[in-house]
Amino acid sequence: MGTLNNYADVQAALNTFVQQAGVTPGQAPHGAFWNTLTYDQFTTGNVPGVPLGSWKILVVGDSKNSNIIQILVGTGSAANDFGQMPQPNPPYEPEQTNLITQLSAWIDAGCPNK
Repeated sequence: MGTLNNYADVQAALNTFVQQAGVTPGQAPHGAFWNTLTYDQFTTGNVPGVPLGSWKILVVGDSKNSNIIQILVGTGSAANDFGQMPQPNPPYEPEQTNLITQLSAWIDAGCPNK
């Protein structure tokens, strides 16, 4: 498990997870949104294409209250509305736990983009 030092590392980690888990985010309304958003859009914006209102992707410095973490873990309001992601068969282990750990640490560190 590596450390995420910047947004490019986050994108690579998400893409590696998708590949290793064999999931197809392109079928979801938001697609592989991390590949189409800038760093600023990812760290301050909402998940694109989600039909039920606006869902902020993350809270810089607070992984526990970040929707991207909650949906991967399967807890919180986003998970209550949509279920644990990615569909159709979460969790994908051990890849999902590794991603959650890495992404949480990056968010809690303030989303560095060195």
